[in-house]
This record gives sequence, C-alpha cells and structure tokens, in this order.
Amino acid sequence: MVRELEADRWLRAVRALAALSCVVACSGESQTPAPSHLAPTSGAGGLSTTGGAPATGDVSTAGGAEAARGGSPQSAGSGGSAAGGARSSNWLVPARIRRLANAEYDGSVQALLSTERAPATGPDFPPDLRQDGFTVSDTQRVDAVLVERLDEAALALVTEARENGVLARLSPCSPDDDPRTCARAFVTSFGGRVYRRPLSDEEVKALLELYEIGAEGASYEDGVAHVTRGLLQSAGFLYLTELGDGGPAQNQIVELTPHEIAAQLSYYFTSAPPDDELAQKAAAGALTDPEERAAQVRRLFETDPRARDTAVRLVREWLGIDRIDDSAKDSLVYPEFKSEKPKIVAESRDFVRSVAFESTGNVSELFDADWTVDSGPLSLYQVAGAGPIAGSSRLRDRIGILNQAAFLATYANAHESHPVFRGVAIAQRVTCLNLDSPASFNIQVVPPLPDPTKTTRELFSAHPADEICAGCHDIIDPFGFSFEHFDGMGAYRELDNGKPVDSRVTVAVEQDYDGVFADSNEFALALAQSERVRECFTRFMFRAAKATGDNAATPGETEFMEFWSQQQEASLGDMLETWVVIAKSPTFTLREEP
Repeated sequence: MVRELEADRWLRAVRALAALSCVVACSGESQTPAPSHLAPTSGAGGLSTTGGAPATGDVSTAGGAEAARGGSPQSAGSGGSAAGGARSSNWLVPARIRRLANAEYDGSVQALLSTERAPATGPDFPPDLRQDGFTVSDTQRVDAVLVERLDEAALALVTEARENGVLARLSPCSPDDDPRTCARAFVTSFGGRVYRRPLSDEEVKALLELYEIGAEGASYEDGVAHVTRGLLQSAGFLYLTELGDGGPAQNQIVELTPHEIAAQLSYYFTSAPPDDELAQKAAAGALTDPEERAAQVRRLFETDPRARDTAVRLVREWLGIDRIDDSAKDSLVYPEFKSEKPKIVAESRDFVRSVAFESTGNVSELFDADWTVDSGPLSLYQVAGAGPIAGSSRLRDRIGILNQAAFLATYANAHESHPVFRGVAIAQRVTCLNLDSPASFNIQVVPPLPDPTKTTRELFSAHPADEICAGCHDIIDPFGFSFEHFDGMGAYRELDNGKPVDSRVTVAVEQDYDGVFADSNEFALALAQSERVRECFTRFMFRAAKATGDNAATPGETEFMEFWSQQQEASLGDMLETWVVIAKSPTFTLREEP
C-alpha cells in the first residue's frame, strides 16, 4: 500500500509535480510557467492536473528534449504539401495538446502495467466529451471529478502492480545497488514509456525528486511506487502533444517529431502507446516516410488485437450504435429487451469485426450483408441457415448493419420506433447530408402525442405539412419511414397498432442512392452501392483521426478527400486501405503553427 505523506512532504510532492508539468509544457531551456490548465492540484489526496484541454495557442512550443527532425514540410518524407510550398497552412489542424480519451487512458495503463483493469470504462469516470460522435476529441477536459478518479485509479493500479510483482520487474534493484541509481534507471526507462518519448534532464530531475519524497523514511519500493503514481496523473501522460520540436516553422507549418508521429499512429490505430517496433522506428526517424507509416499500420492490424478493437470502436462510433451499450427500453412494451441486450451489443461489435477482417473488408458489405454473427440476437431475426463465414447465419428478414437491432434500438424511443431519429442518423452519418437544426429556426420540437389508432408513420407524417419543417423532413422522413417494419428494439413487425406497416418510400435527394424502395432492405442495397456512402465513411474516419471539428469544419478534409480518391482500393470502399491512406496522407505529420 502506498503510504500517505505528511503535510510538509505532501507540499513538496505537489511542487515537484508542478515543476514536472512545466517541463512537459515548456520548450527547451526557456522554462516559462505552464499553462493554467496544466497547473497541479492536490485534488482529493492525489497528484494530478486540473483544468481543461488547451485552446489553440495555449502551448506554442514542444516539451522535453525531442531531437529535431530533418526535412521541410514539402519534403517527400513528410508526404508533402497538398498545394506546394507557398500554400497557407489553414488546411491543417493547429499544433496542440489533447487529453487522452477514456479508451486511450485504459489502453495506456494496461500497456504500461500489464493490468487487465479498465478504470476509465467504469461508471465512476466522467464520460468523454464527443466530437462528431467520436470519443477521441480535443475538447476533453480535466475537471474536479476526473481529478479524484485519476487519483483513485493511480493508487489502485500502483497497489496492484506492487502486489503482483510488475512494479518490481519494471524497477529492478539488488541489495548491492545504489537505490538512487536504480531510481534514475527506472525513471529514464519507464518514464520514457509513460511520456512516449525520451525524457529531458529537467524531467528526470523532477521525477527523481518525486522518488526521494516517496522514499524518505521509507523504502526504495515506496519511492518507485510514488513516482509511478505521480506519472499516471501527470500532464505528460494524460496529454498527447502535437507540437513539433519547437524550432522555426516554415510557411506556418509545424512538423511533428518522430515520437509524436509514433504516438499518432499508435493511439489512432490501437488506442494505446507505441509498441517497441514503433518506438524503434521513431528513434530511427523512419516514420517520416509515408510508406513506412503504411507498413506499420498493416503490421498493427495483422499482429495487434487492439488495432482491430479500435477499428470496431471507430465504426460503432461513426454510426452511433455504441450508444446501445447504455440504452434501456420500457419493459412493459419490450419485455425481451433486457435479456436480448447483451446479444445486441455483441452483434454490433462482432459483425463489424467479421466484415472488416474475416470477410470482404468493404464498407459496402456493412450495408448489404445478408448474414450476421451468431453472437447476435438471432431470436429476433428470421434465420435462413449457415452464413458465409464461421460463426455466422444468413437472414431472411433483413440485410446490413442498419437493419440490425443495435441501430434500430439506438435510434428509437423507449416505447416505440422513431423514424426521425433513424432518418437523421442516415442523412448525417451515413450519407453526410447537412441538415439544419430546428433550433436554427427557433423551432421547439414537440413529439407527436400517442394515438393508439395510428401507426408511427401516420403520427410522424405531420412534419411536411409545416413549410419550414418540410425542407429537412422531405429528406429525413423517407429515410426513416423505410425502417418501419422494425419496432423500437429491432424486431420485425407486419402490424403497428393493429394496422399494416407502410415502409414504401421515394428517396429523391439528387444523390446516387435515389430511388423508389419497398422497405429498408431495398434502401440498404442502394446505400451499399453508393459512392457517396463510401466517401462519408472516409470523411468520418478522417475526422476521428483529427479529433477535432464537426461536419466539414475539420481542417484539411477537402484536401484529404482528394488524396483518398486517388487511392483505388481505398476509394472503392476497402476499410483497411482507407485507414492506411489516412496514415500516409500529407497532413498526418503536419500541423498549423499556432
């Protein structure tokens, strides 16, 4: 158990962590004060940072002793500028730091301490702030509640690591060795892994001071535990930097350091710190080469299960079906939902994984597959026999992910289906159509009153009668009404309130999926063949990589889509190749000077 420090020693520990935060946030030898959002706080008995992710410009230079990178922003190694050296840099995300999302925090502590714990996934951690539906976002904050959770998690993790011998393995020291020498070796090696780069002399000094405070009147093991507890709450761990080496920018363009590139790759593709090979490639400067980055992405998907888990998370967050994890239904209307929910959740993960890595790997199959995984809620579906891959079944009543229970139940009310929710999700997330919010017209949306004599479609058909609402609902309603053969938990139905379901729609939005459709299955087939849908998937994956912006506001999206369209396999909907192209793209290693 890590001992609680006396009051005077506690203050010294806080000051040591304050110096450490400054080293992380400041450049080179000019140790100016850290930004206010990195200011240390004692929290609730822990060593942590408080405040939020910085606004653009809060931090303008890199931290630590990163080696300068060679080459210019227009060099072939970096992927080059999309429009030549004289181009303005407003097509780039600004240089910044961003806080780890909850999944990234869990992935980090698991990689560092060989633990199976996932503290941030638990109910006590505050949920992530999302951008465009994605949990990886530069809007994340560190508030007072999170400070307490981070301290509790760090204490529990360090306690476990001491008890199971992991901490001793990470910080070996024989009785004949000088404890401070051992501590320095631990700080340098483990601290470098925590910060995802080599430490500067100032950082080593600050961490050794933290060690001495923990070991004072105690033991070497106590000191190492205290350093570890502090590291897990420090700014250098909680924040990813995208700042470059602090040198002069060319054409307002900042190149990420080799270790920042490694971190970008590892966190986007595995939600965890760089593994040994990525770290070695970073140290050798190899990751400036787009083809090397592409090779590393393929390696991660081939060898690291976390890469496939992360890909599944990205697709679920793109479609919003990860919300099913926390959803509930009226037990009087849908008494089976509680027992079926684990299978619905499992299907939403396992189907994406199977399409991406066991079947065609194409976006189209997400929408037109006539099969699903056996881990899904098959009792809700009409099964037609064995499916095309191991552990799958063909279906008679539905095709594709949009007709699965996770999508249908997520975009529904607790007691009924909701064609507007479903229609908006498809318009915005599947086809990237921009819709005006009712709030922009000062319209207060009033749900239709329940009427047992009407179908859900009849209740929601009142929108087009309003001239202001009609503009959007002429798009939304056909999308949503096509799914009316499925109730609020995703079960097939022929009748709604005793009346025949009408799922016939005409989609006329001047896109390549326009047509007359009998139901959502026919509509899904059109979406599966749509170039617009493939483009929309790619746009959302790009936004996820940039962790900023909404809709078309993400800097560089237009330029990236031009780059992507020239990559044949990716542009035809290959999901893996689309992720590879993101890593190869010119903007992956570049940022705008703040």
